[in-house]
Amino acid sequence: MSWIQVHVSGLPKCNDPSDEEIETLLNARYNLSDNVLLWAGPDTTLIKRDEEGTCRGYAFLAFYSSEGAAIIVDRINESVSSDTEESSQLPPQLRAELSNPKTAKDRKKKGQKDDAKNLHDLRLRRPRRAPIRKHPVITSSDKNRTNMGNKTK
Repeated sequence: MSWIQVHVSGLPKCNDPSDEEIETLLNARYNLSDNVLLWAGPDTTLIKRDEEGTCRGYAFLAFYSSEGAAIIVDRINESVSSDTEESSQLPPQLRAELSNPKTAKDRKKKGQKDDAKNLHDLRLRRPRRAPIRKHPVITSSDKNRTNMGNKTK
């Protein structure tokens, strides 16, 4: 089953809240477990961290339906938290948008050039010539090829 991801930005850039704590706070603040939303459930939220384990400030929430994802994007973008206990862990204003998955052409390696865009860089080859034989082909009087050069039988 495929899912839709919601990109949530504005998370605190620190080590303090763990992935589970951030997921629990988001669920408590925005009611992710509502049946209408079709949230993929606990342990599906992807919080991006650097090598030291510090949060990079954004996360991805997974939903089974695009309608549920659109509802949660509206909830996150329109709400301002008034609870001081939650605002100590999560910032009062988060931003969310639907995540666009990369297409196959976006996943190309960095060094590859796009042939359609760089046609002026494309070097065309000349058509190949007919192969040159090492020994001449002798055609006999009855038009049979002998491939013997100038040797006789």
